[in-house]
Amino acid sequence: MPRPLLTFLCLLIPFLPSGARSIIDGTDAAPGEFPWIAGIVRRDVAAPGLVGGGTLVGDQWVLTAAHSVSDLTATNLEVWLGVTALDDTISRQERGVLAVYVHPDFATNNGTSVNDLAMLLLERPVTTIPPLGLITHPADLATGDAVRVAGWGISTVGGTEPTNRLQRAPAAIVSNATAAMTFGSAIEPVHLAAMDPAEIGTPCVGDSGGPLVKNLSGTDRLAGLVSFGSLDCDPSLPTIYTRIPSFAPWIEESLALTAAPSSISIRGKGRAIASGAKAKGANGSDFGELRGPRARRSRAFAVASAGAGLLTVRSATVSGRGFSMRTAPAAILAAGASGTMQVSFVAPARGKRHQGRIHLFTNDPATPVFLLRVAASVR
Repeated sequence: MPRPLLTFLCLLIPFLPSGARSIIDGTDAAPGEFPWIAGIVRRDVAAPGLVGGGTLVGDQWVLTAAHSVSDLTATNLEVWLGVTALDDTISRQERGVLAVYVHPDFATNNGTSVNDLAMLLLERPVTTIPPLGLITHPADLATGDAVRVAGWGISTVGGTEPTNRLQRAPAAIVSNATAAMTFGSAIEPVHLAAMDPAEIGTPCVGDSGGPLVKNLSGTDRLAGLVSFGSLDCDPSLPTIYTRIPSFAPWIEESLALTAAPSSISIRGKGRAIASGAKAKGANGSDFGELRGPRARRSRAFAVASAGAGLLTVRSATVSGRGFSMRTAPAAILAAGASGTMQVSFVAPARGKRHQGRIHLFTNDPATPVFLLRVAASVR
């Protein structure tokens, strides 16, 4: 058999609600069948653009294909969870992305990929959706095993429109030797091949990074991630997935960063500041007295990760006349690490006593919103 042209199964697709099927000749996924599936979209386009699929594997982590996100910045990505219909804005849970961790050995070559996975660190945890567990033992994936795949990709080869409703397709694992008859030397041990035994349903463009799932003793587990396939999404040819057991240790290293509780600590002039506490000169939160309008004064505050887990600060907002954020706190702080936040006050033309509030939105379960009260006076 001649080697077919190859393609990554991802593409920036403008999202337009549609009744069309995605995975070629797939069927509608049942409500709750894939609760942990994620749609990954771009924020930096005029209309939401579907990048591909992903899987919630930890309360603050989504696993996807590296080739889908390796050239994109975290701030331009958003993850949609909790829906089968992408336009279900009532049920949809949206999360920004703080960081993209691409596997260090990821590589691409002429439409193929190897070590094709990336971890997305979400801006805040997902508490209402249970993450999908991983298949960690290679022996749990054998030729002939029944699996299934899901995604919102295109339904017509050459199309540009994803489906609105999540689609699924059955598949069975085929040996890498069989896959190599189609894809040649591109197939490596870290790949996993599967196809619909009936040669009907198959992933296509827009499905990259989506989950290949196997049921083990009544429990769904993640077996693979959609990576690449034939250019025309031929259901008679295998689709190539990233083999999850080969990367379980690397995935679990990321999960361990947020497995322990996080805790935020803020200090000024070396003194601890409690959330919501009254502004005081002793810790720098009271800026003191300034002489006349337009006078300026800044204060630096140490923001630290005081817990055993990774601290993430998704945003910091400032309110109050004259107060502004000069240097924002770090978005990600490892346990024991600290950074600096600088707040400035410029005396307004009117008023003698001024108060402000800085809200830091974090993943600290005890203090998800830290309130730093600040104050200043003007002669």
